[in-house]
Amino acid sequence: MSSSSLPHAQRTAAEKREADLHHLILSNINQVNENIRLLRLQVSPTRLVKARLSITTTFHSELHPFRPGQWLDVYLPGIRQPGGFTVTSTPNDAQWSDGKPGYLELAIQKSPNNPPAAWLWRPEAEILASGVIVRVGGSFVWPPPNVNPAAIMRLVFVAGGVGINPLISILSHIHQHPPQFVHQISFLYTTRFPQSKEPSSVLFLDRLCRIFGDWDGHHTLNLFLTQCSEAEKQELAMKMGADSARQETVRGRISHRDLLNALGPVEEREGTVVYICGVPSMTDDFVNLLRGAEGMEESRVLCEKWW
Repeated sequence: MSSSSLPHAQRTAAEKREADLHHLILSNINQVNENIRLLRLQVSPTRLVKARLSITTTFHSELHPFRPGQWLDVYLPGIRQPGGFTVTSTPNDAQWSDGKPGYLELAIQKSPNNPPAAWLWRPEAEILASGVIVRVGGSFVWPPPNVNPAAIMRLVFVAGGVGINPLISILSHIHQHPPQFVHQISFLYTTRFPQSKEPSSVLFLDRLCRIFGDWDGHHTLNLFLTQCSEAEKQELAMKMGADSARQETVRGRISHRDLLNALGPVEEREGTVVYICGVPSMTDDFVNLLRGAEGMEESRVLCEKWW
């Protein structure tokens, strides 16, 4: 059996997990496009919810601070194996504020053959306000393990499709809590041209534009669109209202040259850290390239292998 066909719990068995389980309420569903839903799981008061769940234990209402980039084991009614879904919100969002409960956000891709994902794609009326049980895990996080955060001067994020999920959590957290020493952030995001031809149908593009719109010209967003014409690309860029000094829209895929340019000058790369998440072939290719690039080393090129 290939690793991609293994259930989430088996595929991630060696990963660290928190001991506590948390009971959350599915409070909101937002349809991004024909294949992606954004879900909000709201922090609930302490409750024991054992009926219809294959768990018999105590649940905790307060979420311990998780690290940006982590995922959840998600236990759903009637499904024995938990699903694995990356948290796309920030640790700040999970905290109670001004009397409002915190939440965790998940981006769920339509996957009829994946029972947990299929359950979360059921009609809204059937699943809204349902209770779910979650546990936090994962090691693809910010700050990066085994790297001194004070030594990081340049951050490079490389996202392919739904591989943006852990990276948007990390980037949003950095936007909320800017690292003192990081002076340049580059975000390279490759995705298919949306069927609707609207920027809002590109997962997290609106959030990326807001973040980079707040920052100065040292931080840049590069969107790489596939399966589109030059005219379609230009039309989407106009709708985005992209600031050419901070945002660039390109027709085609991310190239090796794009990646190497993002690392910065060779003599400055000892302060560069790269996060990569995308489809297997892209991730393996880019990781091998960047770990072998002059001035780079393995510990500063991080990747999430969710397959």
